[in-house]
Amino acid sequence: MNCLICGGTYIERKIDDKFENYCEKCNLHRSSNIQKQQDTYEAEFWEESDYSEFTGSDFTDKGVQDLVLTFESWYSYFRPFLDKKKNILDIGSGTGVSCILLEKKGYNMTGVDPDPKNAQLINSKLKKGKCINSYFEDLKIENKVDVVWLTHVIEHLEQPDILLEKCKEWIVPDGIVCIAVPDCGNPNMLDHSLNNPYHIYHFTKNSLKQLFKKSGYDVLQCDSLSNLKKTNRRFHKVMRKAGFENLSSKTEPFYPFHKTVDRDGYEIRCVIQPKIKKLD
Repeated sequence: MNCLICGGTYIERKIDDKFENYCEKCNLHRSSNIQKQQDTYEAEFWEESDYSEFTGSDFTDKGVQDLVLTFESWYSYFRPFLDKKKNILDIGSGTGVSCILLEKKGYNMTGVDPDPKNAQLINSKLKKGKCINSYFEDLKIENKVDVVWLTHVIEHLEQPDILLEKCKEWIVPDGIVCIAVPDCGNPNMLDHSLNNPYHIYHFTKNSLKQLFKKSGYDVLQCDSLSNLKKTNRRFHKVMRKAGFENLSSKTEPFYPFHKTVDRDGYEIRCVIQPKIKKLD
């Protein structure tokens, strides 16, 4: 098997008893022993998920507030690019947290999830939007959207480049794609990702940017974000409970995460846009 990005030959490496294929040129990591079969993937994934019981909920339960905080952090990061954009396609809706909470913020939402149970539960909570039970390869939508939302999706795909090509079909000419993946430039996150039987690719900022370039995208923004230190997170939690959320947001806009340039990232977030073809 050759590298997804450059077509070069992978080398096989062993990291803490886990094997991976690695491209030195692209800094791309790929699990070499994919164990889960596609026909059982969706059911097993959500049965084993820590958040499976919250699929299609209103996300007010205390047990899921970490997920809500993560969504709010995503939204804070992507919001500057969402000006005048109303129609969002959420691929891999999962629990529905993005689909449902983005609708509450006023966006027109279309979710997509291959698990029929997930789609049904999410639809029970959406007011105007809908969640389509479909694989992205089979997806057909009537109208193009302004934004494709892909949070923790492409690391699960055998061919993420195909999804990126499909995104070009779904978005309007000035549309964008919002992406979040685990930051495997962090050795601890790489180890964690390699131990996740549902992760196929393990991206670094470098390999992501090269994948986007190969797929015909401009990178508008791309950052690594790490978890706030416990003391800092606790301080901002107290501030927000005390009614100083605006002040907290000014100093830590992506709470409970912040941007980092060190190898301690939790996830990578990117905003990309198809390159404009130049006329001859």
